[in-house]
Amino acid sequence: MSEADMEVERDYETEAKEQGFNANYDGPNKVDAKTFVERGEKIAGILKTRLDKQESQIESLQESNRQFGEYHKQTLDAQRKKDAGTIADLKAKVAQAVTDGDGQAYTKYSNDIDSIQANQQAPTDDAQAWNQLSQRWASENKWYADNPKLSAYADGISDRLRGEGYTGQSYFSELTRRVQEDFPDEFTNPNRSMASSVEAGGDRGTTSEAGNYDSLPADAKAACDDFVKQGFMTQEDYVRNFEFDEGGQ
Repeated sequence: MSEADMEVERDYETEAKEQGFNANYDGPNKVDAKTFVERGEKIAGILKTRLDKQESQIESLQESNRQFGEYHKQTLDAQRKKDAGTIADLKAKVAQAVTDGDGQAYTKYSNDIDSIQANQQAPTDDAQAWNQLSQRWASENKWYADNPKLSAYADGISDRLRGEGYTGQSYFSELTRRVQEDFPDEFTNPNRSMASSVEAGGDRGTTSEAGNYDSLPADAKAACDDFVKQGFMTQEDYVRNFEFDEGGQ
């Protein structure tokens, strides 16, 4: 069976009605059932691409968390081995102090042992705390999932920040500061930019690009507004990915 025959057999009318198509609508942006279904499929494709990218960024962040957790575990293990050697040396000194009857030395070395052991007994569930910090940071910095250039840069300087001694909340604060400092244009207030454009005589509704938000058909505008409201994408992203038919329809 040819592709043309398969297309003929497809019941666009039924599919469109199941998706909310109003055959009685007679407005300026009226479309037939086939066009309605195809636009819906394209909108779904745009959303899937967006979600796939977000999932990829989340996986990258999770991998960074895993690597840091492993790094932190190795650091703790190395410190514990070092402490064990120090404690062994101090115990030998305590024993010698007892033999020598040196009460002052005995007290000093005993206190040193107690101090080390107290630090070892402090909460060590830093991996969980780190995961909580990273999740909160990601939710507050949407650019990490939305902007591949910025997220790649952030991943690239993460090891350097750790090497400089940044940990916990200070690590994330410094990470945000450096990304914003190195890419200031990416963090420009969009409302301010829009205001400047209007003051300069610009009007996004009359842009010279092949398509803009005002050129979208009614169903696409509704989908765009919903995606923007839900935080899936910006209006500009939707318009950029939407293919306009000839005549701006």
